[in-house]
Formats: sequence, C-alpha cells, structure tokens
Amino acid sequence: MTFEPVRVASMGLGRWANVLADASLRGGKIKIVSCFSRTPEKRQDFMNRYGSRQAESFDALLSDDEVEAVILTTPNHNHLEHIEAIASAGKHVYCEKPIAHSLDHARKVVDAVDAAGTRLAIGHSARRLTVSRRLKELIDSGGLGDVSINESNFCTERGLELTPDKWRSSAELNPTGVVIQLSIHHIDTFRYLHGPIRSVTARMKRMHATADVEDSAMIIMEHENGILSYTGGGWSCPWAFHMNVHGTKAVAHFRITGQQWRDPSKAPEPIRLHIDREPLGDKTVLDMPDGDMFRDALEDFADCVREDRSPEVDGRVAFEDLAVVYAAAESSRTRKTVEMKDFL
Repeated sequence: MTFEPVRVASMGLGRWANVLADASLRGGKIKIVSCFSRTPEKRQDFMNRYGSRQAESFDALLSDDEVEAVILTTPNHNHLEHIEAIASAGKHVYCEKPIAHSLDHARKVVDAVDAAGTRLAIGHSARRLTVSRRLKELIDSGGLGDVSINESNFCTERGLELTPDKWRSSAELNPTGVVIQLSIHHIDTFRYLHGPIRSVTARMKRMHATADVEDSAMIIMEHENGILSYTGGGWSCPWAFHMNVHGTKAVAHFRITGQQWRDPSKAPEPIRLHIDREPLGDKTVLDMPDGDMFRDALEDFADCVREDRSPEVDGRVAFEDLAVVYAAAESSRTRKTVEMKDFL
C-alpha cells in the first residue's frame, strides 16, 4: 500500500527548521508544502532551499487547507500560543523540544491538543539514536545484568555565544538554561530506558555564560525502580555527549560527535557501543548502523497522523520530561532532594 506523505508547513525558519527539513528529505513520509516566519527574508530563503511556497501570515497558514500539519521550531515561550491556534485549526503539530518553557504552558498545550483531537509529537530525538535503541534492548533482555547506575553528560559552547537580543539569554524565557536546552535530552532518554523518576537532587549555576542563565548543572535522579541516573550539562565548554550504563554483568558506554548527532551517515566513523565485562577482560565493541533520529521522529509522526495514534513522545511524555527539569531547579534552589509527585 502506497503511503501518502503528510503535507506540512514549517514555522519558525531558524537553524533548526533547516535541520528538520533536511531530515524530512531523507525520508519519504513528509512533504513540505509551505512555510511561515514573520521575517520575509527567512521565508524566501526557505522557499528557495526546499521548493515550498510561503504563507504571508500566521492566519494564512492556519486557513491553508492543503497543510495538514506544522513542524514548529519557534522559541519555547511561543509554543503554547502557536500550538493552541494550530490545533484549533484542525492541524497536527510536530514541535521541537521542549513542549514549553513552563509547566503551566505545558499543561495548557496538552489540554489544547486533547480538545482539538489532533496529534502532537515533541522532538525528544536522542531516545531514537540507534545506540539508545540498542541499549534499551540490552537492558530489557538482561544483557547487562541488573542495572544500578547511569552516567551522562551533554555539553556545547552555546552559552558563550549568547547576546541580549536572543531569547535564550533570558532567565524568564529560557529558565534553567543548559538544563532545558541540553540536559533534558538525557532526562528523556533515561526515562525511556528505565521508566518514571521518583525524586531529583540537583545543583545548577551560571559560571561562564555571556548571559544570566545557568550554564552548568549536575542532576541525580532516582527512578521508581530504584535505579540512579546522573546527568551533567555544560553550556560553556566544547562538545561532549556520552553515556555509561552500569549493570551487574557489564558496563555499556558510548560517546558521539556533533556530526554523528546531526547526521551519522555523513560522519567519518560510526557510533560505537562498548560493552565491558571486567575483570574478565571481555570487551565487545558494536558499530551502530547508520540511524537518523530526526528523520525517524518525523516519519513516526507521519505514521501517527495517517494511523490516528499517539506518537512515542506525545504531550504527556514531554510534560513529564519538563517536570523533571523544574524539579531539578527546585532542588538546586532549596538544596534539598525533591519528590516528582509534587510536579506532576
């Protein structure tokens, strides 16, 4: 049976809109037919690059009957306003993470989509890395034994590039800084690997960022099954992305480069998952097949639209990810461990 591509408009048209548009071209289930930004030059550039037409206003996009769904890459604090309007117009939404910049907005996003009966997917894509999927298989099959602790870090230099005219420079619009921007990727992946989180202990602070937002964070999460997960975030240091999962039989660990993150098929070497079984000296290195987490997330969204089912990361999953971010902020503020039940 031939799949009918979902006809979408891209809205936002910054750097990440291009990342997702490129990813859609690597698949076959998304067709970009229109675009919108308040900046005419951005619309023209996007049209030239991807062969779409443009909507000259948000209202024009909403009234376009050809557009079935919107890929949304606008600033986090605008997500609620935009998703409410798009859902009310009967269109589906693929929204780049996080779901919103506040828990209040996130709740209202979920309510708006439920009321409209449309589909919402949030772009927590790290769980779709081929190495994340393989780790899940190893954990669930007992290949690592009983898992007790996990370690991870995600760092970039973005915090050294902040200027007052950028929304990411605002503590109000970008609360928790590096945590809501980077650490949330590992938060979502750990929840995917090990299930719900019971409590959070965290410290976060600004150290070197060029704006008054947090650029350094350390977060310890206790899952409901007792497993402990740690994630660190740095927004003022060179790229780093890694994870270690410790079980009674083996330790699995990996690192990925920036190119492997964006598009592994263009990286000079594959992502490698290392499985160590010391002290026996048994080590296994698995080359991960080329995956494409951004393409795969968009393809799943298209399937959900056509099959009328919920995406893997829907509004409720994304709300719970954001709740962990806010629990971490409260823990850092009070210098105490906080319970997740108070944020859900």
